[in-house]
Amino acid sequence: MNEPLKFKWHSLYGELLLDRRLDDAWKKVKSNKGSGGIDGVTIADFEEDSSKRLSTILEKLKTKTYKPKPARRVYIPKKNGDKRPLGIPSVEDRIVQQRLTDILSPRFEKNVFHKCSCGYRPNYGMEKALQLILWNIEKGRNYIYDCDIKSFFDNIPHKKLMKVLNKYVADGSVLDLIESWLKAGYMEQGKFLEAEKGTQQGGLCRARHNPPYDEIDIMPRYC
Repeated sequence: MNEPLKFKWHSLYGELLLDRRLDDAWKKVKSNKGSGGIDGVTIADFEEDSSKRLSTILEKLKTKTYKPKPARRVYIPKKNGDKRPLGIPSVEDRIVQQRLTDILSPRFEKNVFHKCSCGYRPNYGMEKALQLILWNIEKGRNYIYDCDIKSFFDNIPHKKLMKVLNKYVADGSVLDLIESWLKAGYMEQGKFLEAEKGTQQGGLCRARHNPPYDEIDIMPRYC
């Protein structure tokens, strides 16, 4: 079992204000491609004037006037015939989300996430989960539980999620930023929909929304 975290991360917001790192975040968003948000600005549009647009984002972050836009709600088909809702943030919001992900992800990887949690993590995945399962079988643990949480990301309670993040993040500006993304809502067919629970499937910070469960020390998870 992992040892309890004995510290909290302070003064993270300042790391958002490094222009070179913000440019790195933009390059990652650009390489991921994807469509534009409700403002209609595509990757190609942003690229035409990226220096000026990045400077504007940086100024908003410095003056704390940055406000995320509602996500554009789209649906993709599932194998069972149902449709999965996705929230597509604006390119600007994806860049800021990517920058914060770059700040938080290494810290959570090193100090928080359990070795048996294999979903939505760099250098982890289905193959890693299978390796851990085989290792457990070799140790004589022969029971496998195959289960799925229906609409997991759609039903994450915001208050409980923020409570988990408060255990590790002491920077109130960063916590406010994350909560603003959770509360940004959606636009669908010209109507604004509030987000009372759940996280945007389509946004870049969702991996951080899958909280660690350190008490599970021998059960590989791919979720």
